Amino acid sequence: MMLRHVRILLVTLVGVLILVACGGSAAPISDGAADPAPTEATGTSQASDAEDATMPSELRDITLAMSYIPNVQFAPYYVAVAKGYYADAGLNVSFDYNFENDVVQRAATWPESKIEFATASGASVVLARQQSVPIKTVMTLYQSFPVVFFSKASVDLESAQDLVGKTLGLPGRFGESYYALLAILYTNNLTESDLNIQEIGFTQAQAVLEDNVQVAIGYAMNEPLVLHEQGVEVNVLRVADVFPLSGNGIVVSEKLIEDDPALVRDFVQASLRGLADTLANPDEAFAISLEQVPEAELGNPDFQKQVLLASLPYWQSPLTDQEGIGYTELETWQSTHELLLESNLLATPMDVEAGFTNEFIK
Repeated sequence: MMLRHVRILLVTLVGVLILVACGGSAAPISDGAADPAPTEATGTSQASDAEDATMPSELRDITLAMSYIPNVQFAPYYVAVAKGYYADAGLNVSFDYNFENDVVQRAATWPESKIEFATASGASVVLARQQSVPIKTVMTLYQSFPVVFFSKASVDLESAQDLVGKTLGLPGRFGESYYALLAILYTNNLTESDLNIQEIGFTQAQAVLEDNVQVAIGYAMNEPLVLHEQGVEVNVLRVADVFPLSGNGIVVSEKLIEDDPALVRDFVQASLRGLADTLANPDEAFAISLEQVPEAELGNPDFQKQVLLASLPYWQSPLTDQEGIGYTELETWQSTHELLLESNLLATPMDVEAGFTNEFIK
């Protein structure tokens, strides 16, 4: 996203130790994930000789702060690097992997932070703006909120009402998973007391596998795939099918938009080219991702390929067919705002339209 979203269990099972906190992916973003030592990868574009002839003689160094570790879910940005789209725009993009809460703050404090762009969810932006953080979404990657409720196939999970009386595991009362829970409760007139809620950290798949909980909350392209990889049939209830929450995208400071709108447009347009290519040719995008950030392989390329394929449907929708990929929908932000207010996470009503713009995707 959206997007601190594949999240910790996948990383745990393949032997990479991480911790992340989510500010609302945001996601992605995201819960999900991790507390790795922040890393930075240079995204110098690898363009052809023909492209080099038309490329600016000097590229401008900029940084995109990710709200998760290197991962195939960032394939559109890796594709934009490898195919020279950023370089065509005169940009040399570096990736900085960090906490979602942190990346929002860092992007908001440009130029002091030296972070021009970051990935974060609409909910993260709304909550940050409540604290007078001058941040705005300029491109939405996750058109559908990617968090799901999941269980073994033997456990009924066809609707939110099936959650009543069941033991539910979630990382904690924060971030995307918690927003997902609040959305389900709010839409179905349920309360937390209707469920047996357990905070289990980022162990959702293992907790379901070992029957420590009947249902858990995770990311569609993470925990359910982890269980399926182990031969466990699962039931999945998509939050996006129950309540519309805003997903992960690109955020920038209002100051950058005011001072250098051309830079924002160039970066967004190059990123959209990478996204379009990823949607059109996932095999190529996957190969590029592994080449750009070998650490994203995480020891199991076949599994990671499934992660990418499971992510693709969340990056497009009938609305993007009309408005274009990267579009930010007002109605989804309004419903997110409504949920945050009703859940007392947002103190007072806000102008959600001030939190995003579609001017740079056109």
